Amino acid sequence: MHIEPGRVLPFSKAENFRELGGWPAAGGKTVKHGLFFRCGALCELESEEDLEAFRALGIKVICDLRSTGERTAQPDPAFAGVRRHDISAILDEEGREVNFDPHSFLKMDRVALETLGRMLGEFYARLPFGNAAYRAMFAEIRAGQLPLLFHCSAGKDRTGVAAALILLALGAARETVMQDFLITNTCRPRAAAEYEASYGALVRQYPELKPYLGAMGGVDEANLARALDAIDARYPCLEAYFEAEQGMTPADLAAMRAACLE
Repeated sequence: MHIEPGRVLPFSKAENFRELGGWPAAGGKTVKHGLFFRCGALCELESEEDLEAFRALGIKVICDLRSTGERTAQPDPAFAGVRRHDISAILDEEGREVNFDPHSFLKMDRVALETLGRMLGEFYARLPFGNAAYRAMFAEIRAGQLPLLFHCSAGKDRTGVAAALILLALGAARETVMQDFLITNTCRPRAAAEYEASYGALVRQYPELKPYLGAMGGVDEANLARALDAIDARYPCLEAYFEAEQGMTPADLAAMRAACLE
């Protein structure tokens, strides 16, 4: 049975829960289904039916990319036999965790919205580098601990960059990486409605704020482009990037592709 790349899993409440299977990658192959899952806060798996469907995925490792504050406010359900990495993927310039729960950004004025929108782009440019959360994720991949799930609060920014890095490691083209990233904008209807209710009137009054609002409720192509451009500017090739930043040698990348592509 053919499954569309980047399919959204049909949980009753959890939005933006999807997998990376099916995307075209190195050597004309595609990413195997059932290995890499991405989502927002797992606390949205509330019903017993959803919890059973989650357990059926056979996930071995969960990488929670949220800050300690976000994790405390909305803890993940406990899943027996699943190893966890609770490591914040966003740190400020002093190395402190940054709380980046989109629900906390629903009551801002014009200046705050514009400032946060600009800051988000700056965070994207920093996310690929010196990131202990992503390095732990790749260590698990290198060890063959799949299926693996990675998530943050909305499953779009920290999670979006994590997905991009996995797809790049598997040899996916930049266009493919961006396709997966932008699916977020079509599968978070409740979040889009919340942001429209909070900021619709403000954006209609100040249309220049529209890109910032889009990046808060969904994702902005320009932000992921900043992350990818930053990698290209700092490293001569992706192989050099993955070895220096994620501990993945060329041999590790080849083994990852052999195991995860078909």
